[in-house]
This record gives sequence, structure tokens and C-alpha cells, in this order.
Amino acid sequence: MRPAETPEMVMKFPTHAFFRAVAVLSLLAALTGCAGMQGPEEPGKPSAAARDPRWAEADAAWQGGRHEQSRNLYSQLMTQRSLPQDLKLLAIKRSALSALFMGDGKAALSGLEAWGAADPAALNGWEWHYRYAQALTAVGQDDRAREHLTRLIQENRLPWMVQAEAAIDLFMRYAKSGDAARGVQVLSEVRRRGTDPAALGRMEEYLAKNLGNLPDAALAKCDALVSDAILNTFPYNLIALERARRDALTRPDKRPWLRELVDRLTRMSDLADKTLPQRVMNRGLDSLAASSLAPASQIETQGPSGHSVAVLLPLGGQFREFGGKVVKGIHAGQAELVQAGTPVEVTVIDVTQPDWLTRLQSLPPEVMLVGGPMHRISFQELQNAGAIPGGRVFLVFMPTLGESLHEGVEAWRFFSSPKDEIDALLNLSLGSFGIRHYGLLRPEDRYGQAMGDLFALEAARLGGQVTATSIYNPADATGWDVAVQQMLQQAEAGGAFGAVFIPDDWSRSDGVLPYFFHNNVQDLLIMGPQLWTEALSRAAASKTSINIQNYRLAVCPGAWWQESEAPATRELVRLMHAEGQQPADFWVALGYDFIRMAALVGPLSPGISPGDVSARLAQSAASMQWSMAPLSYDATGQVHQSMFLFRPSVAGPVPLDPEGFRDRLNTIRSRGAAPGAVPESESAYAAGREEQMGLAPLPPDQGAAGEMLPLGPTSPAGGPGAATPAPATASPGRAPSSPVPPVQPAPQAPVPAHQPAL
Repeated sequence: MRPAETPEMVMKFPTHAFFRAVAVLSLLAALTGCAGMQGPEEPGKPSAAARDPRWAEADAAWQGGRHEQSRNLYSQLMTQRSLPQDLKLLAIKRSALSALFMGDGKAALSGLEAWGAADPAALNGWEWHYRYAQALTAVGQDDRAREHLTRLIQENRLPWMVQAEAAIDLFMRYAKSGDAARGVQVLSEVRRRGTDPAALGRMEEYLAKNLGNLPDAALAKCDALVSDAILNTFPYNLIALERARRDALTRPDKRPWLRELVDRLTRMSDLADKTLPQRVMNRGLDSLAASSLAPASQIETQGPSGHSVAVLLPLGGQFREFGGKVVKGIHAGQAELVQAGTPVEVTVIDVTQPDWLTRLQSLPPEVMLVGGPMHRISFQELQNAGAIPGGRVFLVFMPTLGESLHEGVEAWRFFSSPKDEIDALLNLSLGSFGIRHYGLLRPEDRYGQAMGDLFALEAARLGGQVTATSIYNPADATGWDVAVQQMLQQAEAGGAFGAVFIPDDWSRSDGVLPYFFHNNVQDLLIMGPQLWTEALSRAAASKTSINIQNYRLAVCPGAWWQESEAPATRELVRLMHAEGQQPADFWVALGYDFIRMAALVGPLSPGISPGDVSARLAQSAASMQWSMAPLSYDATGQVHQSMFLFRPSVAGPVPLDPEGFRDRLNTIRSRGAAPGAVPESESAYAAGREEQMGLAPLPPDQGAAGEMLPLGPTSPAGGPGAATPAPATASPGRAPSSPVPPVQPAPQAPVPAHQPAL
């Protein structure tokens, strides 16, 4: 936007760029001289240069965001002889901006200086200074960029609106670097100089829009500066409004506060545009402009500084249901991001189509982040095609990358691992309950062997031990009783254990588990994999009954809890319901969390190092509001999911209440296996906890429904040499002659560091 000032008001060229501009001026003088040697064109007709078909080609490249092609064409065209001044300025400007948008900061600086020298009036508007500061940042001179913007404000020579936009840009830079107080001071200083209500209103709108682009951590530091005494004062009023708007998006209980704040700011604040808070509440940030350069900003988002990602999903074939759910989650997340003013474009590529690899390879180079795939066959095809390792960053929706790739170097994961499941179970049994001796009963297949080996390794790492092992043929149910008896015989021979891990799917585990009870073993902690949680959810949805008496002491992990009170979970559930979709599940949450995580990670530059990728992922995951169980990344790029723990119930998987579960375990052990003992009912689990707390009993299945146990690196865990002995070391193969010692909480030992996935 060029102000309508007189030529006398045009600002002189910035002194810090003067010497570099001399050479540019010489070049322009030469170009002008050459043009002057030509005779005039026929009146009413465009010049021969203007009729060059490359102008249309350059304009199409510019409008389409093909910045390298645009720069090359405009660089050629601006040297044409007999070129009208308006076309010459257009070519110089677009050549410079194309270099900036494609990430060539050095060329952009030279081009911008050429533009300023050719069109001094441009130095009186915001666009030139905004792009110049961007170019300085692109070459690693962020301090000089801040100095340039500060000088525009301190010299107070440019139109006030240009100073206002410079103040907003400077504020954003300070806020993102952690110096929110300094940024607020700049905004307040420039605001005090404004006198035109319309211009003040534009500054307020621009700031409200830009606040929507601040990361949560940066906004929190700005919000910490707000007190009730200054809540009505600019810019604190808009900072508080943005905080309230974000809270209302994910927490329904915060929406009344947003309405109250909007009413207060509309009536009592110093805002020049009293309609702004109401517009933000009713329509979000979409209707607001971020600056006077909105059209240019739209073009820029197509380049490297914009934000586009791709996702590889099966939308056909036997896995189409899962891929479709991920897409629904992505769409829900995109709608939320648009509302927040931070849209992310997504290209979904169907890996069941024959040309999917070609489509991936044809993506623009600025599409650096790719989610998926979610099946090992597609992943292998990527490797065979040379896409992994390659130039893009893949966040794979798989539990492992296999043995041929290094996680955190050639690719990353956005998914739980078998180690996460086992760590959750061990953090409960060993870390919270103090059980150190385990039985391992597994099927004779690849999954059972892999999970069994990993369980034994992790138990030993955390200070536990597998003391009895037995293997059964998953296809021959007649041998399952023998497998259980062999394990109990090992216990009688000195390999006693207090918990047993059964890594098998629910249908077979449901057939194996009763043989413990047939052999008079009632007091084992039964641990199953995430497969149990998924099967229990399906059984509840189809109203399939289970024998709950077999699972009084059973626990299994999971990555999704629909009843969680986490703000992101509640918002996702609400969105799916509001749109008439099926209830949200893990796969929907995976897509929803992926796209919001991608927004936090931000655009990635080509050639970014693995270490920088891992750092960006770790920082983004730490500030993320997760709808599924939280993911975290360590410095090496290894991902860990702090999974929820559930107990089977007639209503499906119910979040585990560790204290109530310990009470149940101790109650059953105190009864032993005495003939005629009354089986514990489902309601007794809830009632026992309520009686201890002096409260009235709850209906069945509600005693633990309000609590979850996300177990991760911060969960208490017993390390090697823990002082408390394993409480369940009596032989489990026979009814004990004396009561088994009750389970006691384990001592608070140091938390073991999270180890890389195996």
C-alpha cells in the first residue's frame, strides 16, 4: 500500500544499504541510457518489449507460486531495451520477491535494493521494509532486521501506519524470542502517536490477526503480562482476547469467559474499533487482515515460507476404513487451524493407486513434511523408490521403522511402539505395585516371540525378572491347559511370579486365561497388550458380553480414551458429533493430532539436518494439546507415547484407578482360594474405593471412570536394587496355606531415562 504523500515527503534511502545500492544505481542508469537511444513506439500500441510472450509466462509463474521460474523470467525481462518504466519496476520488484519466496536471501537483498533505487517512492510504504527485514532474517541477520524495524519507529519519519506495521512485526519477533515485555512496549509507544481512528482500527485488526500466529508458549508469556488493572488497555486487551479465543476452541467451560471478555472490551476498552472483539468471537480470525499486504502474503504462503504438508494413506483396499478415519481427523484439525488463523494445506495421496509414488515425487519441493504411510508394504515401496532416505521428512504412522533405517535420522514416527505398551504395564506393576517377578505365557508365533522377548528385556532393564515362561500353539486349544500347568510347575520349583504377561489377541487370550483359574490360581495380575483394549472396545460397541470374572485383575494399555477430559479430546469428540460423523476413535485422533502437530512444527527448509528436525518435533510435541495419549520426542528423534491403562469391564475398557485396583488385588489375595469364596462383582470394585473414602457406593463401572493413568517417562518406577521385595512370590500353582502379602506401593525410586525403541 503506497501512501498518498507528496514527493517532498519521500524518505531517503536507508543509510545501511547505501553502499550496496551504488552498484545497483549504476546498473539502472545503464539500462535507462540504453532505453533512451531507441525511437518512440507508435502511439496507442504496446512496445515490442511489452509484446514479448515471456511476460505472460512470467506472470503465470508468479501467480502460480513457481518462484524460481518467475525470478529467472523477470530477471531476463527487466534488461530489455525500450521497456516502459512501469514494466521495468514490476520486473525488478517481482524478481526480488521471487528470490525471497524461494529462500535465496542474498539475491533477495540485492534485488530489494535495486527495487528501492529504481522506485524511491517504495521506501515510503510498508511492503519494501517488510520484505527487507524478511530478507535479512533469511540470511541469518535477524538482529539487523530488528534494528531496521526499530529505526523506522525511532526516526518517526515514515507515515504512522507504516510505523504501526513495523511495530507489529517487531512485537512478533520479540514475542517469539521470549522478550514479550519489550514487544508490548514497542506496540504501546507507537499506538500513543496515532490520531486517526480508522488507522488505529487497522492496527488493532492487524495485531489481532498476527496474535493468532503466535505459538502457545509465546502467547502464554504475553498473557502473563496482563492484569485486571490493564485488561482494557491496548495491546493487553487483544492479548487477553486471543488467549480467551484459543481456550474457548478446546474447552467449552471457557466459552462463558470469552463472551464476558468480549462484552467488557466492547463497552470499556480503549479500542478504536469496538466491533473487533465481537467479530473475533463470531467469525474467528478469517475475516481479519494481517497487514496492508494481504494479497502479497497470500502469494507468499505458496512458497517456502508457506505451510503445506502431504499425507500417504490407504483410501482403497482392506485398510480404507482406517485411512478414511485419519482423513476425517485431518479435516477436523484443518477447520480448527483455519479458525485459529494458522491454516495448513494438505495433499492426501492414496497409496492404493498405481501412480501414488509419482504423485509424491511431483510435490513441490517446499512440501517437506509427509505423514504416513501406515502399512509396511507401502513403506517398503518408499524405500525401494529411494524416497526414504531422501529430501523430505517422513512422520510414519507405524510402530517401527524396521531394522534397515535409523529412527530420528532417515525418518521419524508418529505412532506408539510395542515398547510403549510394555513400559506402561511395567511402570504400573513394577513401579507402582512393586511386583518384580513375572510369568510370560505367549503364543508360538512371530508376534508372541517379539513381544515376549521385549517384555523380558524391559523388565530386566527396570529391575524386574521373568522367572517362568511357557509357549502354546495358537492353533491347538487342546494344549493350552498343558502350557499353563508347565508355567505353574516352574513357579513351584522356585520361579514364583506375581504377574503374568500374555501377548496375544483377545480371542485366544480369552481361551487361555481360564486355565489359570482351573488350576486354582486366582491372585495373579494379568497383563495384556493393546490388542485387548481394541477388542474390548469392539465388543462393547457390538454389545458382545465377556466373562468379567476372568478379568478382575487384568490390565491393558491403549492410546485413545474417548471420555478423557483433555481439552483436545473433548473438542474432537464435539466436532465429530456436531458434523454428524461416527464417534471419534484412535484413527480419527491420529489425523487430528498430526495436522495440528504439523502446524506447530511449521515449514521446514530443504536440507534441514536430522538434529534440527528432532529438535523441532520435541519442542512442538511438548507444547501440543493432545487428543490421544501424548507423544514425546527425545534429542535423538526417538518417539514415546505415554499410553493410558485400562481394565476390562462389561462396558468395554475402563480407565484404571491404580489405588482402587491395588485394593482389589489385595482383597482377592487375602481371600486366597478358599472354597465357597464369593466372587467379586464389578460393582464391588467401585464400592470398595468409595467406602474407603467415606462416600456412598457408585453404580457399577463408575468407580474408576473419572481417572486415567498416562504412564510415561515421568511415572514412578522401581529401579535395580529396589528395597521392597516382590509381594507375589508365593507359588501361584496352589492355594496358599497363608494369605499372600498385600501389594504395597513401591518406593519412589529415580525414574529411569527413556531408552530408544528396539
